[in-house]
Formats: sequence, C-alpha cells, structure tokens
Amino acid sequence: MPQLARVSVGEFRDELMLRARVEPMRSVQLDASEAGRVEAVLAQDGDWVEAGAILYRLHSPEQEQLLMQRSAEVAQQLANVSVQRSAQVASLAQNRRELAQLQAAMLQADSDYQRMAQLASSGFVSAAALEQAQRQQQLTSQLFNQGRHDQRLEADTRQQSLDEMARAVQGLQRGLELLESARDRLQQRAPIAGRITGFQLQVGSAVRLGDRLGRIDDPAGGVQLAADIDEYYLPRLQPGQTATSSSGTVTLAQTLPQVHDGKVRVLLRWSQGAASPANLQPGQAVDLHLQLSPPARTLLLPDGPGVQTRLYVRHGDELQSRTVQLGRRAAGQVEVLTGLHPGEEILISQPPSDADRFALP
Repeated sequence: MPQLARVSVGEFRDELMLRARVEPMRSVQLDASEAGRVEAVLAQDGDWVEAGAILYRLHSPEQEQLLMQRSAEVAQQLANVSVQRSAQVASLAQNRRELAQLQAAMLQADSDYQRMAQLASSGFVSAAALEQAQRQQQLTSQLFNQGRHDQRLEADTRQQSLDEMARAVQGLQRGLELLESARDRLQQRAPIAGRITGFQLQVGSAVRLGDRLGRIDDPAGGVQLAADIDEYYLPRLQPGQTATSSSGTVTLAQTLPQVHDGKVRVLLRWSQGAASPANLQPGQAVDLHLQLSPPARTLLLPDGPGVQTRLYVRHGDELQSRTVQLGRRAAGQVEVLTGLHPGEEILISQPPSDADRFALP
C-alpha cells in the first residue's frame, strides 16, 4: 500500500539523534614494550593503580640467553684487556732495562773515546785506535737513541691498542646495560595513577612488541563524549554546536578529519569550567540531540524513500509527479522550500514506477 503524508507548517528542528560513548579526557595506552610470555598478572581490569605499580611480568628466554651471551662477551673482553695491560707492564719493564743497558754502553764508549783522545794527543795511541773508539762511541749513541725511539713507538702502539679495546668494552657494556633495562621492561609499570581499562592479560599468554594491552584512565582529567556521524553531515558540523542529553548540555569540540566506513567521529565536551557528571563512566552510552542550526518555522514533510526532488502529489484518485525543491533533512523530517503547499498529500513511500502519473489502489 502506498504511504501518504500531508505537507504541514511546523517547526523544523535541525538536529541529529546520536548515540555517543563516554571516553576519558586523559588516558595512557598500555602497549607492550617487550615481547615474551606472561609470567604473572598483578592487576585486573577495573582496578585502581598507583603510578609505578607493577601490572604484569613477562618471561623471555631469548632475552635471557642474549643477556648471558653479552655478559660473557663483556667478561671475555675485560679479560683480554687485563692480559694486554699485563703484557704492556712487562714490556715497559723490559724496555727500561734494555734502555739502561744501552745508556750504560753509550757512557762507557764515550768515556773510552775521551781517554783514547788524551792518549792519542800524547802519542801513546795510534790514530787507528782513536778512530775505532770514536766509531764505537757513535754506534752506542745511535743504538741508544734508536732504542729509545723504538720503545716510544711500541708504547704508543700498545696504548692505542688498549684504548681501542677499552672503547670496544664500553660499547659492549652499553649494550649490556640496554639489555638489562630491557629485562627491567619485562615488568610493566603503570605510567600514571588511574583506573585500568580493557586489561585482559592471562598467565601463559604470549605478548608481542607493540601489542595494545589496555589503558589507564585518569579520573581527574574528566570525560568527554564521542559519536560517529554520517559523512553527509560533515560540511554542516561546526565547533561550538550544542547537543542536549539527559546528563546535560555538551558542545561540539572537535571533528576528526578521517572518514571510516562513511562515518566521521566527533568529540563533545562540557563547557569550559563545568565539571562532567560524576555518574558517567568510560564506555557508557549516552543519547544526544545535536542541534545543527536554530529551529525555524517552515513547510515540513515526513522523510521517506519517495521524498525526492521529483515526487508524487495526490490529485483525487491518482498521483501526479511534480518537481520540487527540498532543503534540510533531520529527525525524520524534510524541509520543503518550493513546489508544495500546506495540506497537499505526498507519496512518501517508494513509487511503483517512474510514470508521470498512476492511479491509487
């Protein structure tokens, strides 16, 4: 049966019926910072937790094995550094002894040359013997200087090698510290004080890095309302629009730009300085009437599939097509701008065909 409705003059309320959800204004998401298997769960969904309280503890055999391996590497490198330092000390002692012997030989050769020079001046020593003493003096001096230079190069090389080994040990130790801090992160602590929500961990379950495990809501931050609205209304959504509910009046604070499945998400909050109702809890549903524009007197039609720019108007026992201009749609009503008059009957259900006219049954 065709469904008819009359055009009437009334108050067009440009508002949307919304089903909003209560969300906390301030919350911290609990994402797994390490992977492992749950060893203990120390908090339950809905519990109040203090900042720093341990929520759960993980066990990671891979991380323990890596920690042991890195600890062994650090110990081995420290042992190598100790061996090299001992060798350096022994080498320095040996070099000092050798340098002392070379210095003694140089002084002895210099003393011999001075004595031979005095004897040669008196005619007691031949020129060949003096030349031999001079060559011996020069050789011992050269050996002393060369030995001192070589020992300095050897000491510098050993020290450079030790410095490089020390830097390598420091790098391994930093890696070990990171692994130890990662082991500490196997115990997840509450970042803030609040009520834990959506926390469903079970002992023995596996946790991967980055898994969303729940959140902690801060009641002191208050709550807000979030609702999904058809993208058709996106151009008409403006910050500051008001919405009424059984819990009071809220204001449209933000429209998130992303569109998902034909819906946009809006956030509504109580006016600045007004506290949110204490009886609202995160996750609770609230019915809202979002007012897009002030009410106005105009021609109205009930909304329906037949209410289009080309619709059918009753003339006696038949329906005739007519082109009209329609305005806004809201709350099951359609605003009529031109083409219709009060009291006319309109087919609001789906017309049976696209004919210009057809008889009523």
